[in-house]
Amino acid sequence: MIEHAPWIGMNYEIGIKGQRICIVGYSHHHSGPDRENFTKDIVCDFISGELKRNSFFPPVKGYFRIPDDATFWNRVMFFNFLPDCIGDGDHRYAAGGTKQITRARERFLRIIREAKPNLEKVFVFTTKGWRDFPRTIEEVSGKGKIPLGTEFPEFSWGTYAAGDHTVMAFGLRHPQGALGEVMKSAVRQILDKPFKDTLLLH
Repeated sequence: MIEHAPWIGMNYEIGIKGQRICIVGYSHHHSGPDRENFTKDIVCDFISGELKRNSFFPPVKGYFRIPDDATFWNRVMFFNFLPDCIGDGDHRYAAGGTKQITRARERFLRIIREAKPNLEKVFVFTTKGWRDFPRTIEEVSGKGKIPLGTEFPEFSWGTYAAGDHTVMAFGLRHPQGALGEVMKSAVRQILDKPFKDTLLLH
């Protein structure tokens, strides 16, 4: 069964503002044969200019206020929540099936656990995907996800145990139709939020 390997930029260890981060979207839509390196190939095509039109990569980079495509995407990890492609055309905005979402949850936890050096923050740019993510430490404890702030009523966050450390994950929305200034402000607040390994606090 096909499972897309995540893109890990050559400067992932340097990160953004000294933080090792991951960008998560929802899915790739494609009508042709699927392959393990699909995500890696798409990012390479975008950086090289071969991928001319895309509603995800340009605005996400802009939220971090880094003007150069190669600089930004080479400093992050990226993958989509669903582990393989959704069909094109009428299916491009479809949600994953039950089995696909189960695989997606397992894959997400495995990726954040195996990322080296340790991942610190995950930016989830999909409301649909964030709803289907594995339960956070806070949700398991009965507290629920944490609101990002009164100025961002739709956004929330939580933490995940990833082996011997904790990863902070922030649920935002897909860039398509989003207000750019709101998204930039949310990203800035997240980057400014101190990273704390809270695993022992729960």
